[in-house]
Amino acid sequence: MMKAILRSLALTFAGSLCAAGFALAQTAVTAPQSTAPVCAPTGTLTQFVDALDAAVSGPANGDRSCLRALALPGAQLIPLAKDASDNWQPHPLTVEDWITRVAQRGPAPFYEVQVRYSVKEYGQIAQIWSLYEIRETPTGKATLRGINAIQAIRTADGWKLSHIDWKAESAGDPIPADAMPAGK
Repeated sequence: MMKAILRSLALTFAGSLCAAGFALAQTAVTAPQSTAPVCAPTGTLTQFVDALDAAVSGPANGDRSCLRALALPGAQLIPLAKDASDNWQPHPLTVEDWITRVAQRGPAPFYEVQVRYSVKEYGQIAQIWSLYEIRETPTGKATLRGINAIQAIRTADGWKLSHIDWKAESAGDPIPADAMPAGK
């Protein structure tokens, strides 16, 4: 009789373990497999501009997976800045160079917003001329603004970044009036 009770308890315990293992296996199958961010779609040029803003915005040392996904291999990012002789000079960067430089700023967030832009498009190529603003919050006051000249290529996966030249506004070189949105 005692053997039968022990056998019954052992089977009940084994059954509980199997049920728990099955539940864990089911959880593992249905649990998300990746923590990679979901990147914005780029099927239209408007979506592309929004995706580019989202990819460069947020904590300076944040995840830049979407920027990497948005850029074609060999994409160039070229800011213009004054050198020691007060001459404007290009500073060519790869996407990884830009990510490294921005990450050095630490966790403080910044948000880039294309305030106004125009597009020239031919087939699978596009030129986007934009007035951008840098803000500390998504809807905050601009702390910096400038002009982006963005080149994009339409691929089977949507629009991709091939090149950006940009120059921040300075006291001696203000944004042209025709680049400003109405009322600014």
